Amino acid sequence: MSEIPFKGEIRRDYITGSDVIFTFSRDIRPKDFKNEEIIYQNTDNCPFEYGKEPLNTTIKFVGKPWKLRLMYNKYPVVNEEIKPYIHKGFFTDYANYGKSYVVIDTPHHTQKFYDIDDETLQQWFELLVEAEKKCYSDKNIKHVYVFKNSGSISGGSLHHPHTQIIGFTFVLPVIKQELRIIEKNNGGCILEEAIPNEKERMLLEDENAISFAPYGSMFKGMSVLLPKRHLNFIGKLKKEEIKSLIKFMKEILRKNERIFGGHSYNITFHETKTNDKFHFYIEIAPRFSNFGAMELSGVYLNSLRPEEYATKFKQID
Repeated sequence: MSEIPFKGEIRRDYITGSDVIFTFSRDIRPKDFKNEEIIYQNTDNCPFEYGKEPLNTTIKFVGKPWKLRLMYNKYPVVNEEIKPYIHKGFFTDYANYGKSYVVIDTPHHTQKFYDIDDETLQQWFELLVEAEKKCYSDKNIKHVYVFKNSGSISGGSLHHPHTQIIGFTFVLPVIKQELRIIEKNNGGCILEEAIPNEKERMLLEDENAISFAPYGSMFKGMSVLLPKRHLNFIGKLKKEEIKSLIKFMKEILRKNERIFGGHSYNITFHETKTNDKFHFYIEIAPRFSNFGAMELSGVYLNSLRPEEYATKFKQID
């Protein structure tokens, strides 16, 4: 590929249909604000520490002493204690009904995700599946969103490593958009079609899973991970597929820290139980700044082309 110094280009993300502007001058622009990762060493006020279990309603402990916890979210985005309703007219409103759970990834306040042992992360994944089943046991729940915020600009409020599972009464807009892309592709799996075209941006691969930096990456250093077998939600994953995905997640997070230094990131699970044409995947999005006006318009800015990121990634042992 020929270089385009300081001019940039626009690429369309085939997964969502969003346009991404790659503009290479953003990393050298003057800045009044420094995007520094804050590591909170003080555990006195953290509600997820050993000895503070009564502060939250725990559904399940894993290990003695515990190494994982599944619990109700004390400050949920949605609330299962209210009665579902909908009012339609000139104005439309409906109940903020839903399910909200949290998995505490580790009892250690500052432990990095990639330093957690594989066996524990296998159990972590099983807890996510269990929480998702609890959500879908309610006939009002139409979609479950699993995600992890890490770092000061990830959108999270607590540093202690944890993962959220939220059951909504509606399908999230990003999933609806991805389903529309599938429909335009005559129902064909866009991710499976992408794999042979993403060789330049491939990161990791084994017999069960594959990972690459998408051509139209919305975030600098963004990656997707997916099982090779077509399945639409995490409840269908086999143990060997979970093992591969965990291995890939750890390696990507570790190498990203080597490439970018300390930084915030989001991990999101893209899935839907109601449409088997959808191919489940995990997205890891490093975060180096908050959203600006361009992103609020629906257009993302990225200062590192994904093939350049893939090259950096492969150079690290």
